[in-house]
Amino acid sequence: MSVAVQCIDCPSFYVGPSSTGFSDDSRNLVTTLKKQFREICEPLTMGRHLEEAMESLIEVYKRCTEADWDGYGADPVSKDSFFEASKFINLMPSSFPMPQITPEPSGEIGLEWYKDKKLIFVISLSGKNIITYAGIFGSNKTHGTEYFGDTIPPVLIENLRRLYP
Repeated sequence: MSVAVQCIDCPSFYVGPSSTGFSDDSRNLVTTLKKQFREICEPLTMGRHLEEAMESLIEVYKRCTEADWDGYGADPVSKDSFFEASKFINLMPSSFPMPQITPEPSGEIGLEWYKDKKLIFVISLSGKNIITYAGIFGSNKTHGTEYFGDTIPPVLIENLRRLYP
């Protein structure tokens, strides 16, 4: 018997096949593990906001995978950009609202947090582990690039805190 569990609410969590066993104890253990995994997974979901952001990202990707998707010669959005944006969204602290997701003519995916014309923060994900960002915070402006590994770079969190203290 193999164990494979994927939480419906958290498709990014997956426990794949492991050891085999055919005894009653083995089957009971698998049943218990599946139940515990679902219970653990349930509170990890961020709710509807994360789901909506992921649906929006998927829609943007589907709509913009062909060259010239905008009628003005835009590059197609790459799989790498899609996966990088997905990773970023899943790493977002729940204390911040989810961004608006937009395709960019360069083939990158943009994430934008907009409060008003003088309070905006945007990032661009190319799928190359580099995040380009820019922000307007009243009369102050910022921009730059950061490496994107396994965590969201602290400077991006700091800039989001400028919008959402």
